[in-house]
Amino acid sequence: MPGLMELLFLLAAWAIVPLGLRFLPDAGPTRLARRLQPVAAALATVSFFVPKGPLAAGLAVPWLVLDGLLALTALLVLKFAWRSARDVLLLAAMGFPIVGGVHLVASRLGHPLAGFPEPIVLLTAIHFHYTAFSAPILASLAGRSRLALISGLGIVGGTPLLAAGFLFSPILKVVGVGVLCAAVTGLALGQLARANGLTERRARILLTLSSLAVIAGMALAAVYEHGFYTGRTWISIPRMAWTHGILNGVGFSLLGLLAWRPADVHRSDAPAGA
Repeated sequence: MPGLMELLFLLAAWAIVPLGLRFLPDAGPTRLARRLQPVAAALATVSFFVPKGPLAAGLAVPWLVLDGLLALTALLVLKFAWRSARDVLLLAAMGFPIVGGVHLVASRLGHPLAGFPEPIVLLTAIHFHYTAFSAPILASLAGRSRLALISGLGIVGGTPLLAAGFLFSPILKVVGVGVLCAAVTGLALGQLARANGLTERRARILLTLSSLAVIAGMALAAVYEHGFYTGRTWISIPRMAWTHGILNGVGFSLLGLLAWRPADVHRSDAPAGA
């Protein structure tokens, strides 16, 4: 039976990604990804109910294809992606998930990708379908807040920095975590400021809850990383999944994306104070 980490990924497959797809450019590959999403999510779900190996990995491949379609959209719109910060954020949201898709397939195959064992491989798949995907989209939607835009760009820069830290240097990893914690917290504060200007009560409540949840989640991430770097186990990985994972996944990503309507993506280009 799937555990909490598997369920967190499935929440991304069934809710976070389809919600986020509404705000991405309506290019051909993105439209195909939207049509593929229910099938790919269903097969990925089945993959968690069969033993790890070629069959489970094969069932996860359609989800990797979906992520590849988003990356293809990013390549197609790349030459137009420097007109505004919001364009750069949406480009990142389309490009990052393929890293998570590769890790999902490796996780279901039981392959220690880049030498990392489970649960790191699955956690990487989860991260690249939550913070790396939804946070740039949310920053673009809160784009009338300069703080949200700047913080979103910090998330775009901090994500590969953290990945490089995992591969090459514990110190670089700490720096990456610090940049992401600061940037996501800044985005949360920008969302709070943006929420005050929304006319719909439901949207204000959801965006406020999203912001408060991720501030708590980032505080836990900072505590965990400090404990890991100093050799103290203050918070275990399973406990981080139950706290940080739920705060970021359900609280920040899901509630944040539910706060906006697709039409809002066209109204958030012009920065206006934080």
